Amino acid sequence: MIGLTPPLEGGSERHIFEVSSRLKNVTVLTQRGSLCEDKIEVNLIKTKINYLKSLFFLITVFLKIPKIFSLKFEVVHIHENYLFLFLPLFKIKFKTVVTIHGIKGFRFYDNKFLWFIFKNFLKFADRIITVSVADKSILKNDFNNLVYIPNGVDTKIYKEITVPVGNKITFAGRIHEQKGVIYLIKAFYDIEDKIPNFKLEIIGKVNDYAKELMEKFPSKKIIWKGFILDRKELFEEIASSYVLVYPSLWEALPWPALLEGLASGRPVIASNLNGMKEIFLDKEEILLFDPRDYEKLSETLLKVIKDKIFANFIGLNGKSKAKEYDWDRIAKEVSEVFEKW
Repeated sequence: MIGLTPPLEGGSERHIFEVSSRLKNVTVLTQRGSLCEDKIEVNLIKTKINYLKSLFFLITVFLKIPKIFSLKFEVVHIHENYLFLFLPLFKIKFKTVVTIHGIKGFRFYDNKFLWFIFKNFLKFADRIITVSVADKSILKNDFNNLVYIPNGVDTKIYKEITVPVGNKITFAGRIHEQKGVIYLIKAFYDIEDKIPNFKLEIIGKVNDYAKELMEKFPSKKIIWKGFILDRKELFEEIASSYVLVYPSLWEALPWPALLEGLASGRPVIASNLNGMKEIFLDKEEILLFDPRDYEKLSETLLKVIKDKIFANFIGLNGKSKAKEYDWDRIAKEVSEVFEKW
């Protein structure tokens, strides 16, 4: 399996770690510091310039190709969009599988010329796994080797957690424009006076964008928890929340952080992204709102906070739904893709 970064914040990196750790005879090519056990590590350049990071990563992977070819692999499984470019090369010796972790919102899809290039390289893949029903819909007209296998969640960890529910609204994820955190903050600002005993807790690395938001929306009731590396501690924070909010502007559905929230048994409010209603029963398993409509989010938050019976109903249904996405089941489905040759 070839990925990019250690499984810390990113959903695709967590996906690689969870799947690879459940399968036998898997080696992961990834960034130095990865939690993956059997691995080939590379150093990545530290810069804020994205194209330099991408170029450096392509070069480091290219330099590792002779080692990959020298080892007795049967399948190369790519999880990184830019590595589609290496598919013709890997195809010489290996069966090739690509997992696409979300198309919309990424620059190569928004640019028609780049998407044409990437799509034609993607044709060298023997199997294409999509983690999103929306992506499968986009690709089905061009490819007949698609398999839909969603992201997963570790449902077992919550069995070890017993914490009281507090008066807090929680977001957990990367602090990035994509995640829509600004709309959650605006929604909280709107109703802050109506829920005086509640606070907003934001869990994620405090980066430059987070600092911008902190300066723009100062409030003692907004708690910036920072990044929580320990998974049990993170899940305790999630399970002790009254309500969880995932206001992303685009994602591969369903995304890992969302599933982790659902598995906690707490009510979840999330963006009504393309394909969400194909996965969840709105007003029974999850509560949906249109991205950027923070006024609707404010209304939904008030409804859940004021009606505990309704909140518990949504939470328990969401928890039951999350069991369908347990990582053991997801890893088994990935393994079956490898075994069908």
